[in-house]
Amino acid sequence: MKKYSKAEAIKIVVSCAQAYSTELLNRSLLFVCQDKHKRISFIEFFFYDRNFLHLTGLKLKKKATEEAGGGDMQSAGDFFANCLAHRISPEDFEFAPDGTTALKLGILPFLVTKNLSANIVGNFSSLRPKLYTEKLAGGNKGCMGFCIDAITSNYVPNTVLNEDIRDNVDEWARVIAVYRKENSQEKYTEITYLAKKVDWDSIIFPERYSDLPKPVQAVSV
Repeated sequence: MKKYSKAEAIKIVVSCAQAYSTELLNRSLLFVCQDKHKRISFIEFFFYDRNFLHLTGLKLKKKATEEAGGGDMQSAGDFFANCLAHRISPEDFEFAPDGTTALKLGILPFLVTKNLSANIVGNFSSLRPKLYTEKLAGGNKGCMGFCIDAITSNYVPNTVLNEDIRDNVDEWARVIAVYRKENSQEKYTEITYLAKKVDWDSIIFPERYSDLPKPVQAVSV
């Protein structure tokens, strides 16, 4: 496992924050999946500024004040804004003592994309005592985890794993398409991923998604 200096970590999180802002911030992704029985399912993931910190593995430190014991800690939203503004310093954070920060930093740039570089979605099945997540989206290089947000009741990202997704799900389905929209938009119109060798003419979307544009050819990823 590669070890990162704080300067290297800052470079990675600033770059990833910029990509997150461009590709995912205040947007939702709709994954169209097909299981081994050819059944079609849909799942939406939403992305807010406060979610980004959890993907980095960094542990924020309290700001120093004249009072003993330190002062206020940055909020997750503040951290994201400071990354975009290049205002993160080595004194702002620590690495997780269990080594997970380095693992997350190693895979995060690969996942912060318009379709999460994902070709599989599944239910998280690992029994790790220190990790809670519900859904995983990714592939053999790594994956992003999602849980229900207490504020919006939407699935939001809360972790990344530098591991093959198939080692961490009990059942999984193949991603055959990914749609993207801004949260302010009512309908999905943009396709950011299409799997190969899918007979779209044979797939019937349920009424809820009947207005989705049907794919006609592969798009670049």
